[in-house]
Amino acid sequence: MQRRSFILLSGAVATAPALDLLMSGAPQLRAAQDGDRVSPQLTTTIERAVQQARELDDSEGSASTLLWAGGIWQNLGKLITECRYGVTEGVRLHTAYIEMSETYGWMLFDAGHHPQAQRVYQTGLRLAREAADAPGVHHATVNLLASAAYQESWLGQYHEASTLLDVAENRRPQALTPRLRAVLEMRRIALAGQMGDAEAVHRADGQTRTHLALARDSEEPWWTLWLSPSAIDAQTGRALLAAHHPDLAEPYLGGRTVNDAEGYPRDRMLFASELADARAQTGDVTGAVNAARKALTLAGQVGSHRVHHHLDRVTTTLRQRHGTHTGVRSLLADLPHAV
Repeated sequence: MQRRSFILLSGAVATAPALDLLMSGAPQLRAAQDGDRVSPQLTTTIERAVQQARELDDSEGSASTLLWAGGIWQNLGKLITECRYGVTEGVRLHTAYIEMSETYGWMLFDAGHHPQAQRVYQTGLRLAREAADAPGVHHATVNLLASAAYQESWLGQYHEASTLLDVAENRRPQALTPRLRAVLEMRRIALAGQMGDAEAVHRADGQTRTHLALARDSEEPWWTLWLSPSAIDAQTGRALLAAHHPDLAEPYLGGRTVNDAEGYPRDRMLFASELADARAQTGDVTGAVNAARKALTLAGQVGSHRVHHHLDRVTTTLRQRHGTHTGVRSLLADLPHAV
């Protein structure tokens, strides 16, 4: 998506494409009659590209992959509307486009391009309404709604976030797998934290773990496999921190979320930065410095505006409140060389 000026969406404008999913009667999107043919082999190549885009974002962040992912998203949209393909390929292409809309929208969100991210999410939802009635399409749509809701929570648009999650849960409840239900509850953890409701955070945390325990991974969408007990710990800690309970957040953030060597660098950097934030707020300055250093060691591997901005905010707080502390002075001296 080109970097034009967009206005942040809110209210009914932000939720209308999601609410439209609850209405019946939408005409089904059909392939072009006289376009170039999309073969099963090309469809497989497209699916691999969509998966690779998500894997790159998970491992490296959005900065280095955003332009490439945008090209995939735009070209896939043109292919769906301008080419001809069979019913089976149509289902696969529609699924891939919704998945790519979620991935590209998330990357724009991660890069701080919030209005553009909203529009990518909405474009995916509009196609979902006209897409084939298939499990893969429904699964991808739920995931897109969940990610869009997370962004709305992040932006402080709580009613919009709640509406998106409600649509995701109620549109095709029979199509929700245990991991998909867990993903939705994860987003409710984030929403509750932003709203300052610690009780709702713990309630959603319990629901997430219950759903995850019921999952059979071989029967779940591939893009749900990132969800783990460690990821739940991190989200719950993040939410409690947002709800101004750093003392409750610290145990969730201080476990294996930071030290998990198999985790993605972006996630581990964010976890460490949030742990530093929680410790700074509880007065554990030395612990905050140690966590911030862990984040800094990962900074060179992570291209995420969102995560780097969080660490910048934490180190600024340490400078302003504890600038005379020996560990803080040492940390600040290393900042230009570490990032």
